[in-house]
Amino acid sequence: MKTVILLAGHGTRMYPLTHYVNKGMIPLAGRPLLEHIIIKLRDQGFDDLIVAVTAFPEQLRHHFGDGERWDVRIEYVERPEPSQTAGEVAALADKLADEEAFLVHYGDIICNLDCAAMAQRHLQCGAVATIGLVTGVPFHGGVAELDASGRLQSFVEKPPMEKPVHAAINVFSPRVLDYCAAGKDFSNDVIPEMIAADEQVIGYLDPQAYWYDVGRLSDLDTVAEFLGGLGKPW
Repeated sequence: MKTVILLAGHGTRMYPLTHYVNKGMIPLAGRPLLEHIIIKLRDQGFDDLIVAVTAFPEQLRHHFGDGERWDVRIEYVERPEPSQTAGEVAALADKLADEEAFLVHYGDIICNLDCAAMAQRHLQCGAVATIGLVTGVPFHGGVAELDASGRLQSFVEKPPMEKPVHAAINVFSPRVLDYCAAGKDFSNDVIPEMIAADEQVIGYLDPQAYWYDVGRLSDLDTVAEFLGGLGKPW
């Protein structure tokens, strides 16, 4: 199954670091972020990779080459200007339209969701889209409960989300390409549109998976410490 890794964009949330480095090359526990993702995907059986990249594509090519050192195949598609998540996939339609299904993995997360099991369920159900979901993701803010008078009954800073949260890893059938276009986002546009159109959109919840956003400088130390404690790349 082909896998699209989304590294398009300029990594503005990671400035000033990404003024000089592609966000996939940001070091975490001794390896670039993208290397953690590639090793996870390879170990789960995904070895045919397309990397959509905007900033500093030569850095990825120099480090990863064609992927042979990691026992994967890597094709790079340079995207001079980013076009939101679904827009990036729309630009790859000629590479994906003949696939039975394909995986889309955002390039700024660390997550061990069971992508192989998710892909298997997607194919068994004949779904148009299978949305990867995780629990326990910290909410970046304080959550309050009020009584009728407005007095605070409780306040918790960055509580873990109890409801399933989008893992930024999805499996799609080619029909999803009908909903993708430049400037469209999967979370804000495509997934809600498919649900409204009564397409078969299912969720795959992996309650044991860990999930970290690596899109902000403030997250780097936390993620690096976590990965170092694992004693393995992901």
